[in-house]
Amino acid sequence: MAVEGVIRLDINDRIATARAAAEATAVVMKGGVVLYPSDTVYGLLCRSDHRNSVERVRRMKGYDEERPFILLVGGPEMAGSLADCSDPEIAGIMETRWPGRLTIVLPALSRCPPWVMSPDGEVALRAPDHELSRMILENCGIPLVSTSANMAGDRTCLDFSEIPRSITGAVDLAVDAGMLPFSRPSTIIKLLRGR
Repeated sequence: MAVEGVIRLDINDRIATARAAAEATAVVMKGGVVLYPSDTVYGLLCRSDHRNSVERVRRMKGYDEERPFILLVGGPEMAGSLADCSDPEIAGIMETRWPGRLTIVLPALSRCPPWVMSPDGEVALRAPDHELSRMILENCGIPLVSTSANMAGDRTCLDFSEIPRSITGAVDLAVDAGMLPFSRPSTIIKLLRGR
Protein backbone atom coordinates (compact mmCIF):
# COMPACT_ATOMS: atom_id res chain seq x y z
CA MET A 1 0.00 0.00 0.00
CA ALA A 2 1.10 3.53 -0.65
CA VAL A 3 1.07 6.12 2.10
CA GLU A 4 -2.43 7.60 2.13
CA GLY A 5 -1.38 10.67 4.07
CA VAL A 6 -0.99 12.35 7.38
CA ILE A 7 -3.96 13.46 9.46
CA ARG A 8 -3.28 16.32 11.89
CA LEU A 9 -5.29 15.78 15.07
CA ASP A 10 -6.18 17.84 18.11
CA ILE A 11 -6.76 14.99 20.57
CA ASN A 12 -9.20 17.18 22.51
CA ASP A 13 -11.52 17.55 19.50
CA ARG A 14 -14.01 14.66 19.62
CA ILE A 15 -15.33 15.24 16.08
CA ALA A 16 -11.81 15.30 14.60
CA THR A 17 -10.96 12.18 16.63
CA ALA A 18 -14.00 10.36 15.20
CA ARG A 19 -12.95 11.33 11.65
CA ALA A 20 -9.38 10.15 12.29
CA ALA A 21 -10.74 6.89 13.73
CA ALA A 22 -12.90 6.34 10.63
CA GLU A 23 -9.94 6.88 8.30
CA ALA A 24 -7.67 4.68 10.42
CA THR A 25 -10.34 1.97 10.50
CA ALA A 26 -10.61 1.93 6.70
CA VAL A 27 -6.83 1.52 6.37
CA VAL A 28 -6.58 -1.16 9.08
CA MET A 29 -9.48 -3.18 7.69
CA LYS A 30 -7.76 -3.24 4.25
CA GLY A 31 -4.68 -4.75 5.91
CA GLY A 32 -2.77 -1.49 6.27
CA VAL A 33 -0.61 -0.17 9.09
CA VAL A 34 -1.48 3.05 10.93
CA LEU A 35 0.84 5.27 12.97
CA TYR A 36 -1.25 6.78 15.76
CA PRO A 37 -1.10 8.57 19.12
CA SER A 38 -1.93 5.94 21.74
CA ASP A 39 -2.63 6.43 25.43
CA THR A 40 1.07 6.02 26.21
CA VAL A 41 3.27 6.86 23.16
CA TYR A 42 3.04 6.97 19.37
CA GLY A 43 2.28 3.49 18.15
CA LEU A 44 1.74 1.24 15.15
CA LEU A 45 -1.61 -0.44 14.69
CA CYS A 46 -2.74 -3.27 12.41
CA ARG A 47 -5.12 -6.23 12.24
CA SER A 48 -4.03 -9.12 14.43
CA ASP A 49 -5.65 -11.64 12.08
CA HIS A 50 -3.70 -10.44 9.02
CA ARG A 51 -0.28 -12.08 9.03
CA ASN A 52 1.19 -9.85 6.31
CA SER A 53 0.26 -6.71 8.26
CA VAL A 54 1.87 -8.07 11.43
CA GLU A 55 5.00 -8.99 9.43
CA ARG A 56 5.16 -5.45 8.04
CA VAL A 57 5.09 -4.06 11.59
CA ARG A 58 7.88 -6.45 12.61
CA ARG A 59 10.02 -5.30 9.67
CA MET A 60 9.30 -1.61 10.39
CA LYS A 61 10.60 -2.07 13.92
CA GLY A 62 13.68 -3.95 12.70
CA TYR A 63 12.90 -7.33 14.27
CA ASP A 64 14.63 -10.26 12.55
CA GLU A 65 12.34 -12.97 13.83
CA GLU A 66 8.75 -13.53 14.86
CA ARG A 67 7.86 -12.14 18.23
CA PRO A 68 4.61 -11.57 20.09
CA PHE A 69 2.92 -8.19 20.24
CA ILE A 70 0.32 -6.75 22.59
CA LEU A 71 -3.20 -7.02 21.20
CA LEU A 72 -5.74 -4.31 21.90
CA VAL A 73 -9.21 -5.62 22.66
CA GLY A 74 -12.53 -3.93 23.31
CA GLY A 75 -13.00 -5.71 26.63
CA PRO A 76 -13.32 -9.12 28.31
CA GLU A 77 -15.64 -10.56 25.65
CA MET A 78 -13.20 -9.86 22.83
CA ALA A 79 -10.32 -11.07 25.04
CA GLY A 80 -12.22 -14.33 25.55
CA SER A 81 -12.23 -14.91 21.79
CA LEU A 82 -8.42 -15.22 21.88
CA ALA A 83 -7.43 -16.37 25.37
CA ASP A 84 -8.52 -18.49 28.28
CA CYS A 85 -10.21 -15.95 30.55
CA SER A 86 -12.06 -18.54 32.64
CA ASP A 87 -10.06 -17.99 35.83
CA PRO A 88 -12.28 -15.94 38.21
CA GLU A 89 -9.26 -13.93 39.34
CA ILE A 90 -8.54 -12.90 35.72
CA ALA A 91 -12.20 -12.00 35.19
CA GLY A 92 -12.10 -9.85 38.33
CA ILE A 93 -8.93 -8.08 37.24
CA MET A 94 -10.42 -7.33 33.83
CA GLU A 95 -13.61 -6.07 35.43
CA THR A 96 -11.81 -3.68 37.78
CA ARG A 97 -8.73 -2.63 35.77
CA TRP A 98 -10.03 -2.45 32.20
CA PRO A 99 -10.16 -0.24 30.31
CA GLY A 100 -6.77 1.03 31.36
CA ARG A 101 -3.01 0.67 31.12
CA LEU A 102 -2.94 -2.98 32.15
CA THR A 103 -1.75 -5.74 29.82
CA ILE A 104 -2.63 -9.29 30.84
CA VAL A 105 -0.69 -12.29 29.50
CA LEU A 106 -2.90 -15.36 29.20
CA PRO A 107 -2.87 -18.82 27.62
CA ALA A 108 -4.01 -18.41 24.01
CA LEU A 109 -6.91 -20.37 22.59
CA SER A 110 -6.46 -22.41 19.40
CA ARG A 111 -8.25 -19.73 17.34
CA CYS A 112 -5.69 -17.06 18.32
CA PRO A 113 -3.42 -16.33 15.33
CA PRO A 114 -0.10 -18.09 16.02
CA TRP A 115 1.91 -15.13 14.67
CA VAL A 116 0.83 -12.95 17.62
CA MET A 117 1.47 -15.54 20.36
CA SER A 118 4.60 -16.15 22.39
CA PRO A 119 6.53 -19.39 21.76
CA ASP A 120 4.92 -20.90 24.87
CA GLY A 121 1.39 -20.27 23.54
CA GLU A 122 0.45 -17.10 25.40
CA VAL A 123 -1.04 -13.84 24.22
CA ALA A 124 -0.82 -10.34 25.74
CA LEU A 125 -4.10 -8.39 25.84
CA ARG A 126 -5.02 -4.84 26.79
CA ALA A 127 -8.26 -2.86 26.70
CA PRO A 128 -7.13 0.77 26.32
CA ASP A 129 -8.77 3.72 28.05
CA HIS A 130 -8.13 6.05 25.15
CA GLU A 131 -10.75 7.60 22.91
CA LEU A 132 -9.04 7.20 19.52
CA SER A 133 -7.94 3.60 20.26
CA ARG A 134 -11.40 2.63 21.50
CA MET A 135 -13.12 4.19 18.49
CA ILE A 136 -10.87 2.29 16.08
CA LEU A 137 -11.39 -0.96 18.03
CA GLU A 138 -15.16 -0.47 18.04
CA ASN A 139 -15.21 0.33 14.31
CA CYS A 140 -13.03 -2.67 13.42
CA GLY A 141 -14.67 -5.13 15.82
CA ILE A 142 -11.53 -7.28 15.96
CA PRO A 143 -8.39 -7.40 18.13
CA LEU A 144 -5.58 -5.17 16.85
CA VAL A 145 -1.80 -5.39 17.16
CA SER A 146 -0.34 -2.33 18.84
CA THR A 147 3.32 -1.57 19.45
CA SER A 148 5.43 1.53 19.92
CA ALA A 149 6.48 3.45 16.78
CA ASN A 150 10.23 3.13 17.21
CA MET A 151 13.02 0.86 16.04
CA ALA A 152 13.82 -2.12 18.27
CA GLY A 153 15.96 -0.96 21.18
CA ASP A 154 15.37 2.76 20.58
CA ARG A 155 13.41 5.00 22.93
CA THR A 156 9.69 5.48 22.43
CA CYS A 157 8.34 8.71 20.93
CA LEU A 158 5.99 11.24 22.49
CA ASP A 159 6.61 13.79 19.72
CA PHE A 160 5.49 12.99 16.17
CA SER A 161 8.50 14.83 14.75
CA GLU A 162 10.88 12.40 16.51
CA ILE A 163 9.46 9.24 14.91
CA PRO A 164 12.06 7.72 12.56
CA ARG A 165 11.49 8.42 8.87
CA SER A 166 11.91 4.72 8.21
CA ILE A 167 8.63 4.26 10.09
CA THR A 168 6.67 7.37 9.00
CA GLY A 169 7.51 6.56 5.37
CA ALA A 170 6.46 2.92 5.66
CA VAL A 171 2.97 3.26 7.15
CA ASP A 172 -0.23 3.61 5.14
CA LEU A 173 -1.65 6.40 7.31
CA ALA A 174 -0.16 8.58 10.04
CA VAL A 175 -2.17 10.45 12.68
CA ASP A 176 -0.14 13.40 13.95
CA ALA A 177 -1.24 14.81 17.30
CA GLY A 178 2.00 16.71 17.84
CA MET A 179 3.54 16.32 21.29
CA LEU A 180 1.74 13.81 23.51
CA PRO A 181 1.51 14.32 27.27
CA PHE A 182 3.93 12.27 29.34
CA SER A 183 2.40 8.96 30.33
CA ARG A 184 3.51 5.84 32.15
CA PRO A 185 3.76 2.67 30.04
CA SER A 186 1.24 -0.06 30.60
CA THR A 187 1.77 -2.57 33.40
CA ILE A 188 2.10 -6.18 32.25
CA ILE A 189 0.93 -9.03 34.47
CA LYS A 190 1.06 -12.77 33.99
CA LEU A 191 -0.73 -15.09 36.39
CA LEU A 192 1.29 -18.23 37.01
CA ARG A 193 -0.76 -21.25 38.01
CA GLY A 194 1.13 -24.40 38.98
CA ARG A 195 4.44 -23.20 37.52
